[in-house]
Amino acid sequence: MLHILKLIRVQNLIIIALTQYLFRYAILIPIMKLEDISPVFSNFNFALLVISTLLIAAAGYAINDYFDIRIDRINRPDKIVVGKFISRRKVMLLHTVLSIIAVLIGVYLSFCVGSLKLAAVNIVIATLLWMYSMKYKAYFLVGNLIVAFASGMTIVIVWLFEIYALRYQGNITSNPNIIDFVTNKIKILNFLLWAYTLFAFVISLAREIIKDIEDVTGDKKCGCSTIPVVIGISKTKYFLLFLLGLSVLLLSYISYHAYLLPNMKFIFWYLNIVVIIPLIFMGYEIIIAKVKEDYGFLSNVTKFIMVAGVLSMALIFLKF
Repeated sequence: MLHILKLIRVQNLIIIALTQYLFRYAILIPIMKLEDISPVFSNFNFALLVISTLLIAAAGYAINDYFDIRIDRINRPDKIVVGKFISRRKVMLLHTVLSIIAVLIGVYLSFCVGSLKLAAVNIVIATLLWMYSMKYKAYFLVGNLIVAFASGMTIVIVWLFEIYALRYQGNITSNPNIIDFVTNKIKILNFLLWAYTLFAFVISLAREIIKDIEDVTGDKKCGCSTIPVVIGISKTKYFLLFLLGLSVLLLSYISYHAYLLPNMKFIFWYLNIVVIIPLIFMGYEIIIAKVKEDYGFLSNVTKFIMVAGVLSMALIFLKF
């Protein structure tokens, strides 16, 4: 069981669940209540939505290790699970079972909100993660973008199911508050939705590229065309600094507006001290990084920054 938990990256799954729960209960529902709108997507169905997201992520981690055996034997031989503690056949079975359950849950939830096309979200993401592990991980930037996209979708999918549940309620055309809500007239919600989505996308992209630098030896020997393999580590560092700069600008814009609002200065200080300063520190560490261990440390720093950013949702909840 311990090896299975290691295979599916339990720590990462906890972060995903925390992100979805905080976005719904600390941002989405409080803003809805400000407009006298009661959520119609039940807590039980939302829990199923989170479970389906976690199952897809776990399946993605499992299949990634399945296809990465050759590379992992070079990059991290002491951390190999597939083929050593768990057979490849069992890993493939685990991936298949988790993916099927996630897709079935997605179909059920789509039926509940009256839009079966939403079932395509789980299918598409599960397929992309499969293709990423089997093929696109070795392509220049493509694999990184797939993982970053999947990370951002963990937030967007919460919004999608809530909106379609409201539309399926039946009285949407007679309730002006819901009409305004669905037609994107609540600017603060849309701003927060896309701000957190973009933050998750950029930080995930940066972390994936850092991991590519960390694994450059094995990737090069196995014929992968990752960013550091194609353009070199020095130029890859410049790209990483660009992504970090983009994140700092985004967060500075948010914190500036938080400072201008009454009773929101604590968010300004939180973002600057707990998120922006670590991002600047990370930029410095990228510049001086030289050995594999340095990039392993940077990968952990990005995870800390991601969690810190997610926890800022709880502070926004205090405002509401």
